[in-house]
Amino acid sequence: MRRVLTVGVLIFALFLPVQAAWAGTFYLHDHPSYWWYVVDDPAFSVIVPSKGQNYIERSIFGMQNLLITFQDGAITMEVNWQPGSNVEAVRSSLEARYKPLLKDVTILANQEITTSNNLKCHFYAYEATGANGRRVMFRSVFFQRGGYIVYLTYFLEADKFRDDLREYWIRAVNGFEWN
Repeated sequence: MRRVLTVGVLIFALFLPVQAAWAGTFYLHDHPSYWWYVVDDPAFSVIVPSKGQNYIERSIFGMQNLLITFQDGAITMEVNWQPGSNVEAVRSSLEARYKPLLKDVTILANQEITTSNNLKCHFYAYEATGANGRRVMFRSVFFQRGGYIVYLTYFLEADKFRDDLREYWIRAVNGFEWN
């Protein structure tokens, strides 16, 4: 029995590093509710919630994207990065993304801010009435450096932007850093 257990532990120890290397871009954070998400090109890292339901990495027309969903997909957080330097063009495209579904749009912010990491970024947010009749919220921040734009987005019903769901956004924005 001891020999079987020893062989099992040895096999587990040999394959554990392979599993960790496979994930590659997620690293443990000091707080168990978060992970570090690290990208090499462009070199940046961002704090993302570890309590999401789904984590999907994808590439869409040259834009790289990490999609995190909560509450059966009703809430989404995205980390996006793409070549370019025109933040306004990217912001406008995001604004147009759901425009056909929205009415009574109220712009909450469209300004430059400085994060806790002393990084300047463009912050854009609105509330609106969605096609479902509920108040919805869109929040985004855009970091531009060199030939890349990295932007974080958050889509959710406005009344859900509280407690942990609010903290996830604040941590992501203020934890972003260029490496």
